[in-house]
Amino acid sequence: MDNKDDKRRQLIHAMLAQPGGGDPAERHLLPWRSLAVHLSPLIGESGFGALYGRTGRLLAQQYGWLTVSPSSQTLDALFRTLKEDLARAEPAQAALANEALLTTFTRLLSDLIGTALTTRLIDSAWHSAQAQNNAGEQK
Repeated sequence: MDNKDDKRRQLIHAMLAQPGGGDPAERHLLPWRSLAVHLSPLIGESGFGALYGRTGRLLAQQYGWLTVSPSSQTLDALFRTLKEDLARAEPAQAALANEALLTTFTRLLSDLIGTALTTRLIDSAWHSAQAQNNAGEQK
């Protein structure tokens, strides 16, 4: 593992550590929604769905309660299914599964487009999510 992998993992941990009230399952989706906003223009919604589907299949045995969604789902349907799965799980299990999903997803993305670009995209998504969260707190 090199420094860029470490940076990618640090960014994922920072995204997951975002404070926020309300529905815990909805908080789990914040990094996903932010990543989708930044990745969809590059790989399309179908590309995002395909990458997420591959991620789910890789983790299906470890987290058997996660729904392995078809790659052709819309992002809204994908996120709705993920939210429902995470809401049904024990909070600690949901957090572990979400971290594993994000780590695997970004590793697969890194294999496709390179570590440097993946890290920049995650960094951009994290700063965007952080700004959105801060704006919501100021209302």
